[in-house]
Amino acid sequence: MRKRTGLVLAVVLAGALALTALASYGVAGSYKGNLKSKRMSGYLEVPSVSSSGRGTIEARIRNGSTIEYKLSYSGLSSTASAAHVHFAQPGVNGGIAAFLCGGGGKPACPATSGSVSGTIVAGDVLTVAGQGISAGEFAELAAAMKAGFTYANVHTSGFAGGELRGQISPSGNGDGDGDDD
Repeated sequence: MRKRTGLVLAVVLAGALALTALASYGVAGSYKGNLKSKRMSGYLEVPSVSSSGRGTIEARIRNGSTIEYKLSYSGLSSTASAAHVHFAQPGVNGGIAAFLCGGGGKPACPATSGSVSGTIVAGDVLTVAGQGISAGEFAELAAAMKAGFTYANVHTSGFAGGELRGQISPSGNGDGDGDDD
C-alpha cells in the first residue's frame, strides 16, 4: 500500500509539473506580436477634445526588428498634419517615439479620413527626452508597445496637440478606461 501511495503521489506531482510547464508556455507563447488599439477617440486625448472622428491602429512586431502598422481614421474636424506613436501610459501625455505619417520619412497623412500603412525600424525610433528611449532603440519601443505603454495620436490643424488618441496594447483593449472590454 505504501508503494502504491508513493507511486500515485509521483504521478500526481509529474502531472502537476507538466501542467505548470504547459501553462507557462501558454502565457509566454501567447504574445504573437499583434498590437492594436480598440478605438481612437478625442475623448482619450489629454485633455479630452470633442471630435466626431474615430480611428484604429493595428501593428505587428516582426522578428524583433520591424513593426508593420496600419492606421485608419475618419471624421476628423480638420486636415491631419501628422500621426505618431507616443510613449506613455493611459491618461498621460508622452514624447514622440516614431512617426506613422506626416513626417519622419513616412507618407503624408490622409486629409480627414483614410488609411496609411508602413513600417517602423530602428532608424525610425526617436529620442524620447527624459523618458529613457534613445534614437534607434527599437527594442525599447517594442517593449513599451508590448506592455501597453504607447499610444497612437493623430494631430490636425484644428487640434495641434491631437484630435484622436488610442492606447496601443497586445490585447487590443487600448481604450484607456482600465478595464478589459
